[in-house]
Amino acid sequence: MPTYDEIIRSLKQRKPQRVYLLAGDEPLFIDQIASFAAKELIPAEEQDFNQSILYGAEVNARTILLEALRFPMMGSQVLVLVREAQQVRDLDTLAAHLDELPESTCLILCYKKKADKRKALYKAISERGGFFESTKMYDSKIPDFIIKSFAARQLDIDPRTAHLMADSTGNDLEKILNEVEKIALALSEKGTRTVTPEVIEYYIGVSKEYNNFELLTALIRRDAARAYRIALYFASDERNHPIQMTLSTLFGFFSNLMAVYYIDQPNERSIASLLGVQPFVARDYDLARRGYSAAQTFAIIHQIRLIDAYSKGVDANIPTSQLYSELVSRILAA
Repeated sequence: MPTYDEIIRSLKQRKPQRVYLLAGDEPLFIDQIASFAAKELIPAEEQDFNQSILYGAEVNARTILLEALRFPMMGSQVLVLVREAQQVRDLDTLAAHLDELPESTCLILCYKKKADKRKALYKAISERGGFFESTKMYDSKIPDFIIKSFAARQLDIDPRTAHLMADSTGNDLEKILNEVEKIALALSEKGTRTVTPEVIEYYIGVSKEYNNFELLTALIRRDAARAYRIALYFASDERNHPIQMTLSTLFGFFSNLMAVYYIDQPNERSIASLLGVQPFVARDYDLARRGYSAAQTFAIIHQIRLIDAYSKGVDANIPTSQLYSELVSRILAA
């Protein structure tokens, strides 16, 4: 199965597969590949003749096939891009005709839902190495995505500030990129290249005081009053503070903390080297190992898993609003 970068590279080199099925529940990567293909694969002066953009609600498999079977005019390739291909009712019938496609054709099917892997079309395209699955990004990966998105625009943002932004945007990648563009434009006008918490607060409208990173800091310091205050705030606004994101942040930290206990001489430098984190992040791990023993950390990870199960209705029927305080209680009592 080709990766996103491999597909983009093949399109850039104008050496694509004859057919791609881009499927999954994360539309951003599907849209990005489709937009790149429409812009880059066929030279601008040939696009009127050799590029067709179709919409699933308006076509059937026969229409798609007729476009894909034609040969290029005054060029070397034909691009047939089908947006919202999941709306083509008889799409699976294309499977029987893929071998008929000319070598000069690139057919891209943008299927914005999970592919049914029992279908003939999925099997046929997968066998040809043209299936790409665009899955939702895990919450724990969102800060890294934010950092890379700013880096692509020559802007710097540290992990703490990226977590702050992630608390506000959630895992809506399109929203994240829109906010990145907005901030990049604003900073370019000011002549600065660093994205600070103040910038995030001003342009996205989040509170620096109440976010997952601040909750984690309160727990590291065993500041029970502040931790409970943040938990109550989260419970009062579950829509903007989904517990799954909170659990992901805490689970990631305490899982990494377990590794710290195996360092012979733990300090900020050795912790930073082991975990591959910035020194100021290593400082938090160093403080946490002093406040929690390895046994306590192991118990905390177990409790986070339990709360995660409860939040999904497994083995308990506890309102989500109560789980935030329960989570804090169990961590501090471990």
